[in-house]
Amino acid sequence: MPEPELKKIDLYQLAVPPELFKLLPADILKRHQVVPFRRRGGKLYVAIADPSNREAVEEIRSVTTHELEIFSAGEEAIAAALNRYFESSGKNIVSKELETFSPSESSVPLIVDKLFELALKYRASDIHLEPQVEALFVRFRVDGVLGGVHQFPESLSASIVSCIKVMAKLDITERRLPQDGQISTTVGGRDIGLRVSTVPGKYGEATVIRLLDRTGDVVDIDKLGMDTLTRDRFEDVIIKPQGLVLVTGPTGSGKTTTLYAVLNLIRSSLKNIFTLEDPIECELLASSVKETGVTQVQVNSKIGLTFATGLRAALRQDPDVIMVGEIRDKETAEAAMKAAMTGHLVMSTLHTNDAASTIIRLRDIGIEPYLIGSTITGIMAQRLLRLLCSECKQAYETPAQALGNLFPQMSLFPAGNEKPLLTLYRPAGCARCHGTGYWGRYGIFELLIVNDEIRRLIHEGATAEAMKKAAQVDGLKTLRESGCKLVLQGLTTVEEVFQHTVD
Repeated sequence: MPEPELKKIDLYQLAVPPELFKLLPADILKRHQVVPFRRRGGKLYVAIADPSNREAVEEIRSVTTHELEIFSAGEEAIAAALNRYFESSGKNIVSKELETFSPSESSVPLIVDKLFELALKYRASDIHLEPQVEALFVRFRVDGVLGGVHQFPESLSASIVSCIKVMAKLDITERRLPQDGQISTTVGGRDIGLRVSTVPGKYGEATVIRLLDRTGDVVDIDKLGMDTLTRDRFEDVIIKPQGLVLVTGPTGSGKTTTLYAVLNLIRSSLKNIFTLEDPIECELLASSVKETGVTQVQVNSKIGLTFATGLRAALRQDPDVIMVGEIRDKETAEAAMKAAMTGHLVMSTLHTNDAASTIIRLRDIGIEPYLIGSTITGIMAQRLLRLLCSECKQAYETPAQALGNLFPQMSLFPAGNEKPLLTLYRPAGCARCHGTGYWGRYGIFELLIVNDEIRRLIHEGATAEAMKKAAQVDGLKTLRESGCKLVLQGLTTVEEVFQHTVD
């Protein structure tokens, strides 16, 4: 039986509401060339360049609670609609404030200062400077999302980058090799640390600046976003006198913030605490004699002070607790585990997708299973999800069954007490959130406790899936389950959960 012919839509004849684009993740819009052009009731009407691509259609279905109505549209029309949306979303008040400067060499120091000021004002974690053939493009990463904010004339590109390199004490004559540096400055009365990275590109040096607000208070562990059970189980791990505790996740997922919160909780005059960091993102200053005992060390591989060598030196300082900023290689991992075996509490971070895959990652870099099983006491995987703006989020109703299909691993409602409809929320956009529909981020967590059963599986070389299932029997709640709870609380969206977690 022939398949029904797909309906076609002429996007050139439509004025697509910008808020509809926010209903699907940006990477899916771009990757599959999708334009959501209408929403009626619980249906979302989307145009796609290749409707016969079943994998693309299923991926779109998996990240929305709407019922989809699929239309086909020309590739050029779809590209034009996407370009209009993404270009307009980058033209905001930040760009207007930068347009006040004259495009001259003398204004470059003022431009750089203003960039830092605006990045702090709009809560950016990173500033991206991208030189192209016609202009220097500026983008800010806010709440984990990168967006264009301004472009400077190509004639100022080299001068702006050179000004930043001078401030970071980098070699301005070296434009062929990557360089890394740091800037300490004061912006609006706040002490700011800036981590600068430059890489030579075809049209100039691409520069990324990470902002570190050193005047901010260390986050209290109760404010990280863990549910009560996870929080209590995590505290049981970190108060142990020895063992290795790992916090995992991609770059920008809040791992270091979690470790600082732990140190802030356990530090006292009874403990000697060392940290090895690159860079030191927040100073753990003592406010009383009861909080002494934190020595923070800035690693510097250029002079041979690596995480591994710093860790060995720290062990000669009679420490009780050691925080290693990141495990990057076998040498650091082995040094951390040997320290954990000799009566120290060691904490560090690693880049993995979930808690169970951390064990596989350590095995892959050459760590013996016996060492992994005998030293690691707990692994916390985490992500940061964008929170809906409280001033403009819009309520909508969706069948409970639809959410149940998206989160099959969760029992959303007690038996016999199922609700036919759920009230969820979606982004709208307002002046407060600069049209994004989101404001701030919140953590979701997945804690794997290394018990006897997990230890046995590690020694047997079991798969990550087998260890994950065993941990779930022991009480592990997955990242996706943690994210679903935020959806049900009206704090974030289904799309945001699926964009940052894997099943």
